[in-house]
Amino acid sequence: MITKKIGAVVLSGALVVSALPSPFLLKADADSYLAKNSVQTIAAKEQASSSASSEDLENMINTVKGKITIPSELSEFSYNYYSGNPYSDNTWNFTWSSKDGSKNIYVNSDSKGHISSYNYYTNQNYKPVYLQGELKDKADAFIKGIAPDISGKLQYLETSSASPYSGTYTYQYQRVENGIPMPDNSVSVSVNYQTGDVTSYNANWLYDVTIPSSTVKISKEDAAATIGKNIKMTLSYQSAYAIYNSDNGNKNNTKAFLVYSPDKSYLAVDAITGKLYDTQSIWYNLNGAAETAKDSGAKSMALKASGLTPQESAEVDNIKGLITKNDAIQAVKSNTKLLFDKNMTSVSANLYKNNYADGNSGYIWNINFSDPREIKDSTKDSYRAYASATVDAKTGKIIGYYSSTNNYYNSKTGNWETPKVKYTSKQGKGILESFLKEQIPEYFKSSTYTGTSDDYVIAYKDSKPVYGGYSYNYQRVNEGISYAANNISGAVDGVTGKIYSFGYSWDSKVTFEAPTNVISADKAFGYYIANEGYRLVYEIYYKNSVSDTKTDASYTQTPLVRLVYRTDISPDFISPFTGKQLDYDGKEYVKQTTLYSYTDIEGNSSARNIKLLANMGIGFEGGLFKPAQAVTSDELKDFIQKAGFYADSSKYKLTGNTVSRIDAAKYAIQVLGLEKAAKITGIYSMNVTDQSSISQSDLGYAAIAYGLKLLLPNNNSQLHSGDNLTRQDTADLIAAMLNTQE
Repeated sequence: MITKKIGAVVLSGALVVSALPSPFLLKADADSYLAKNSVQTIAAKEQASSSASSEDLENMINTVKGKITIPSELSEFSYNYYSGNPYSDNTWNFTWSSKDGSKNIYVNSDSKGHISSYNYYTNQNYKPVYLQGELKDKADAFIKGIAPDISGKLQYLETSSASPYSGTYTYQYQRVENGIPMPDNSVSVSVNYQTGDVTSYNANWLYDVTIPSSTVKISKEDAAATIGKNIKMTLSYQSAYAIYNSDNGNKNNTKAFLVYSPDKSYLAVDAITGKLYDTQSIWYNLNGAAETAKDSGAKSMALKASGLTPQESAEVDNIKGLITKNDAIQAVKSNTKLLFDKNMTSVSANLYKNNYADGNSGYIWNINFSDPREIKDSTKDSYRAYASATVDAKTGKIIGYYSSTNNYYNSKTGNWETPKVKYTSKQGKGILESFLKEQIPEYFKSSTYTGTSDDYVIAYKDSKPVYGGYSYNYQRVNEGISYAANNISGAVDGVTGKIYSFGYSWDSKVTFEAPTNVISADKAFGYYIANEGYRLVYEIYYKNSVSDTKTDASYTQTPLVRLVYRTDISPDFISPFTGKQLDYDGKEYVKQTTLYSYTDIEGNSSARNIKLLANMGIGFEGGLFKPAQAVTSDELKDFIQKAGFYADSSKYKLTGNTVSRIDAAKYAIQVLGLEKAAKITGIYSMNVTDQSSISQSDLGYAAIAYGLKLLLPNNNSQLHSGDNLTRQDTADLIAAMLNTQE
């Protein structure tokens, strides 16, 4: 059980002690330091101290070092101690480093020695040596050493394909109790694919909790029926954004496809009582959400009066007729519906070009306002307003706005001022909609109101928040069906009746799928609940109790476990035409495997390299590699890019459908940065019988490719540089490129 205190003022609960000359503090020094520097947290656990002694530190170091190995070269030590907050326990952070800082081990542990994370960093690139299956035992053994108390309760799930940048395979596990998954708790271990060393361990685990019996009284079918009665399958449009092709100037429309999806992201049924749950936790939060304005970046423009290229002339034509900076500023300041503090006299404005996903572009004024007055200690008014606005440089319409709102908390007295909230939510909605009809009438006409929520906090009364604003949301509709990707949002201040936030997201070119011959919502639910992901699990939930006093409030949070049927179905899109599960592009969903697998490579001389690439997520779909098939230029470029190599497409090009072995070698050598060496003449010779068939201009490339094993000779010592590069040649070439990295 975790008991926490909530006061009016939020204080930091972190105590940081680092870069110590010794891994230990003398007891007197440590106790003195901690006594002077510890901060009373608003969420201090009753059973745990908010400070730590030298004995605590020594015990924790010995506990951690009993579970992991610290290489002797990592002789530098430092640590942090965090006394906890409403969402986390007391935590120790340990760091061991080499003297030059090139190697580091970071460990996080709770006060009982349960290690939640371990990370081992080195400044090295790695070559793929081991296959995924060859290193899983390393991950299993590491878990047994670092967390012996939980290692027997883990079920292996899958191995994530290695990123060439990480040089690791990541093994995923989930908690299992009584043979039933408990997916809210999980463990992951990453192992270096060259050295076989574990580089990271992360455990999300709830300790010391009672696990209910696995005996169920509610059937899976009955639970599904309960969920079906309490969930609504909503028909909506989702977006599959087309890719703009800058090479040929194609501007493809966005495709909006129809889906059924559940209106609730979470529902579960108790497998013992049959009770329906719509949340795993109820939070009581006295702190209002704080918002900050984000400054948008801007690009400066410089134009010359003569000597312009056609492209430059086109840009000059584009900005003709744009409103001036002063006009853009005035469009904001003169709009009486906006919350605009008269003291915001410091103004900056920049014009920049906005390129949209559909290939169109437009110019925008980005404007920032602020109150430049200095804040003096003697002044009672410390509030300094700021705002940002985006104005269409063609039309002068405001397309985005955000202003800070007054902070009614007096830090000197520790009291909240209580201004009168004069405007109701309904009145605020009318104010915002009047503004929307002026600024974006067509967009507003094609939208539907979806809801209102209370916004920022202006005071507390009887330990309960008093809200000073209202936020409103609208969603685009087509033929009465909502389009989730496009929306309008705004917020109105209840004290002044002014708009302090406004923005929208809108596709200018979109093709909507016709809503004809769609299945019913009930039928869609039947398809939905039949998908993988609806299952019996143990889940974690939080029991919260709140008690108020005149001075502050306290709540007790207890994490518990219950046995439920729940819907972990992802993606949750169902085709309204076929009932099939859809992915986020509107295509029929196919569960991705983390490893390419082939039935036609056994006995092939390149089989291991093919498997190494497959382990890194590089390969071909369909279960066949087709080793002898000629690789296409696009396939080769895709493989090189996925292996982590950058190829400047404006400088290095591969054209045509197939690629010769020498052209592939030249491309790879250019990507590796060895082009200058390859162009040196008169120094290269190879131990191959067909060197004479290679042109002098290509000889350097061929020799380097031969030396680095980018190209392998056949059994007759022939390089066959003019032959087409095959898929198995490609695997050897990519593996050799990776082996050049140190």
